[in-house]
Amino acid sequence: MTLQVLEHLERIRARIVGDEALVLAEVKEALVPIRKAYEESQLPLPYYEGLEQEIVGFVPGEWRSVALGYTGKEQREFGLWRGGDPVARITYVFVGLLIGGLCVELPFIPIWEKWFPFLLAFSAWWLPNAQVAFHKRRYARALGGISVKMAKLQPQLEGRVRMEDLLLPEKGDPREQ
Repeated sequence: MTLQVLEHLERIRARIVGDEALVLAEVKEALVPIRKAYEESQLPLPYYEGLEQEIVGFVPGEWRSVALGYTGKEQREFGLWRGGDPVARITYVFVGLLIGGLCVELPFIPIWEKWFPFLLAFSAWWLPNAQVAFHKRRYARALGGISVKMAKLQPQLEGRVRMEDLLLPEKGDPREQ
């Protein structure tokens, strides 16, 4: 459920991340189809309600604290020089050639392969992509961390739900009526 809520929030992150009330409203909206699926499957509602309380109490604050920083970096193009445009990439290539050439020519650096400057130049072209991938991966890990923290809270929830609430009522059971 946490992953579904996070997925819903991520689709509209840029629009809602600045407003705590909007985030909470979207979390509740993301839980509506999950509640319907629970009801259709005739699963015990007390467990779902406890889980819903845990998610509403935990996920919005955690997600917002992570998403605010990432969204700010994203709006600043992750700090890329010139946004990683072709001019910036060509400059990176020439700097890579220069540094690679110095590494080959300086006697105190033990690199003698003549192809090394070209390897650095080729790699430098992809530097902006690597920076963006680094930030996205870091953010994805932070979102995964929210899910892991929520999973660790689940045993507490299971302690609050009675076994009788989880069992389906038998025929002739007064709870059925």
